[in-house]
Amino acid sequence: MLATRSIKTSVRKLAVDILEKIFADGMYADEALANGLAGTKLSQRDRSLLLELVNGTVRWRGQLDWILGELFHGRFETSPLRLRSILEVSLYQLKFLDKIPSYAAVSEAVELAKHSGGQSWGKLVNGVLRSYLRDPQKFSAPPREKNLVAALAIQYSHPQWMIERWLARYGIADTERLCEYNNRRPLISIRINPAKTTRALLLKKFEELGMRAEPSKFFDDFILLHQPDDVSALPLFQQGWFAIQDESTAIPCRLLSPQKGETILDMCAAPGGKSCYLAHLVEDDARIIAVDRNPKRLRLLQQNVARFNLKSVRPVVADSANFNLKPVDKILLDAPCSGLGVLARRSDLRWKRTLADIPNIQKLQRALLENAHRLLKPGGTLVYCTCTIEPEENEVVVRHFLDEHKNYQIKKEDISIDSEFFSEDGFLRTLPQRHAMDGSFAVKLIKTK
Repeated sequence: MLATRSIKTSVRKLAVDILEKIFADGMYADEALANGLAGTKLSQRDRSLLLELVNGTVRWRGQLDWILGELFHGRFETSPLRLRSILEVSLYQLKFLDKIPSYAAVSEAVELAKHSGGQSWGKLVNGVLRSYLRDPQKFSAPPREKNLVAALAIQYSHPQWMIERWLARYGIADTERLCEYNNRRPLISIRINPAKTTRALLLKKFEELGMRAEPSKFFDDFILLHQPDDVSALPLFQQGWFAIQDESTAIPCRLLSPQKGETILDMCAAPGGKSCYLAHLVEDDARIIAVDRNPKRLRLLQQNVARFNLKSVRPVVADSANFNLKPVDKILLDAPCSGLGVLARRSDLRWKRTLADIPNIQKLQRALLENAHRLLKPGGTLVYCTCTIEPEENEVVVRHFLDEHKNYQIKKEDISIDSEFFSEDGFLRTLPQRHAMDGSFAVKLIKTK
């Protein structure tokens, strides 16, 4: 038995259970963590350790598996998933965390392995982890001269197909910076609620709470927090003073230029960050129809709307590709995408996405654009945006739409958005390695007739 607690309540066991949900059941990491934490009575310290173990192991899984493959007798990738997960969590702890002595980490890993697979698993885990501890420096990434893509994929724990694409697009230095950003814990970006506070006042409140905060250099209604804990537990959050929202989300909302009294359609709206931002931009004086086909995610939107006490946002459960209503003044289409711009916050996506996903995603994006075209008034504004950096989901989709619909023009300037984000062709792009925010894409289209 463990010295401090039973296997049943071990944080490491819970981390392994959650990893199995992510990689065996296909659950997204945030959902698996939420389900795993539900009903538990973990202390704040244990909760923080659980989040660190799960998120860290997922983030560095590529490198961890390479090391374990070097140490494992046989084919590590074909071993039982639970055994793999035990070894991954334990190796992550040994390699990246230093608050718990190595002997204690190995001992608990062995007990967990015995509990899961008997004495043979316990001996195997003990042997692999102690072999690593004898010479940790031996397990650096393989030399780049032999295979640059494979070496970078292992060093930065990303799939090779992503590395290959980014090398062709950005070159070695920028690709490395992108991967480094994806592997860092990003600052927490928040947007102030102008109906409740000002940025200066909220910065002062954070200072009084002993939290390090700084204003965004790009957007006057955003603040960056150097705060690893869950800021949604703060009374200021519960009282609607701010939203947890990446800076990049400001671009499509401002680009839409919403005005009081307009009817605005927010397609694929959940969990509602952009819908609420639009409402704040018009001082809650518009008709914002927030459509999403996922009832569970739409409930999150409703919670955000209620927290901000907004009257202008009207949630609707429907498929935005087939949704019908009287033509509207403006449409925000935040299209489903691969999410390869948000890998710092959603590290599990790097292992869930494949190159084959992109054509299927592209097909859905085109269908959504077609319906947006049908629902937009002549003279209306359509903003198409994603949280990916892949051209096939961004520029290629938009150019195909413009080829099919000659009555649309790109609007190329907006004084509320820094010109740094605009390209000559009128597209807006944010890149994590250059702007220290999520990677994203947006374009403003005007329907001329």
